[in-house]
Amino acid sequence: MGISYITSPTSPTSPIDPAGQDRNALPQYGFSTEVSFEKLVDSNPFLFRVHTPRSKPTSRDATESCFIRQMFTESFTSSAFLAASPSSPLPHRSASAGTYADVANHLDWTTRSTSPYVSTSFSFAWAIWEATRRYHHSLKHSVEIAVIDAKAVSGRAVTAVELLRQAGPKERHKDHWKWYRFALESQDVLIWGYIPETAVLASIPLTHILNKLPSYCLLRDAPDAKDSPMSRLGWDYTRKKPSYRQFCQEMADRFLRLNVDRRVRDSTAGAVRLALCLLRPWFHKLVLDDLSSATVSASELAYIIARWPGLWWVREHPEIRDLIRCMIHIVAEEVREARKTQTRTNTNRMEEIVGGLERLVQLHQARALVRRRSSAVSPPAIAEKQRVQGPPQMPASADAVVQTQGEKTAAPQVDEKKVEVVPLMPLSGASDEESKSAHQFHLDALTRVASCFFTGFFLGSLIALCALSHPQPELAYFT
Repeated sequence: MGISYITSPTSPTSPIDPAGQDRNALPQYGFSTEVSFEKLVDSNPFLFRVHTPRSKPTSRDATESCFIRQMFTESFTSSAFLAASPSSPLPHRSASAGTYADVANHLDWTTRSTSPYVSTSFSFAWAIWEATRRYHHSLKHSVEIAVIDAKAVSGRAVTAVELLRQAGPKERHKDHWKWYRFALESQDVLIWGYIPETAVLASIPLTHILNKLPSYCLLRDAPDAKDSPMSRLGWDYTRKKPSYRQFCQEMADRFLRLNVDRRVRDSTAGAVRLALCLLRPWFHKLVLDDLSSATVSASELAYIIARWPGLWWVREHPEIRDLIRCMIHIVAEEVREARKTQTRTNTNRMEEIVGGLERLVQLHQARALVRRRSSAVSPPAIAEKQRVQGPPQMPASADAVVQTQGEKTAAPQVDEKKVEVVPLMPLSGASDEESKSAHQFHLDALTRVASCFFTGFFLGSLIALCALSHPQPELAYFT
């Protein structure tokens, strides 16, 4: 059986773009004449991995999370791993050192646990198709698609087809051609050892992605999506023997049956919508620090999505690339401005709350100081003051009228305007001590109130961010 190169089933062979763009762009299905990862990565800078997140082991630090092969789990945290050389069998080993036996172990389900590779794909469409298949057939629905920076792992990445071609006719496994077809259709890329967290741009649940697909992937008159997030999909994901090649053919046919306006809309606005969904947490964070890099990366992913159903058609409309770039730039500016406005609003609100707390503490401290001064005046001092001043004199306007026995005595009438309020004075020598005590009380009260406020504020902010943002990729083990 000879080796055949699979191109897009619906697209005619088109010449290389004279401007040099899309020179090594991958077709909708499989590879063209080029299968080397190092030559494909410039035109295809993203990799995709379907995975089910699992809890992190307690022995690893949360800041070091990544995808790692099971065979390297114990050595990953060791000092020997951190100091490993490129010739070491540890995950720092170069992809060029891979052998046919390594890829055979990886593609054989019975020996995959001993494989040194982590599987990824150049194709976002294959990732979505595979994720829906797993979602439908698995009891666990926490299926996610991770978007990976292909250039960050280029030193340890290789296409499965590239390794499979190393074997001669006599060295091939009995399932060689089955593996070869799978490696072609999935555009499989193998990464030696592990994928660091810094290379994982985002990891999005499948249920968040399905409603963001272009219109050619969805049913026009779809039922209510409340019962199932997959009810709007335009392909039959319930088949017992699903075929990715048939899926590609159906989606391409649906795209080409659209009128020109709908094609342009799906190739621009539809592609931008899906790209921003796949990159959302990373894009929203980067846009505040580096607007240019965020725009370029999101535009590249959107253009890859746009050209997938009909590469030749997109090449015939070069304005699509410019439209995508303009859309992404506008969205990035709006996101950055919205985030800045929200930050200013939160800052002003915090200042108002802190000011109110300070006034409340000052009022509480003043009342406490009055109570402390009142308690400092002793009863002997009051008696001595009364002895010196004599008995209290009744106001002239409050003459008492003494009546006969059995009659009531009229209450004295006091002119409130003439009453002079004399504040209680502390004992001699107690002023400095009370002042220091009051100042210390003020600081203690302000510290306690501010501590409670900031603890509650930052805890609430953390909970809100966890609810609104997607979690970072977790350490996952794969069998």
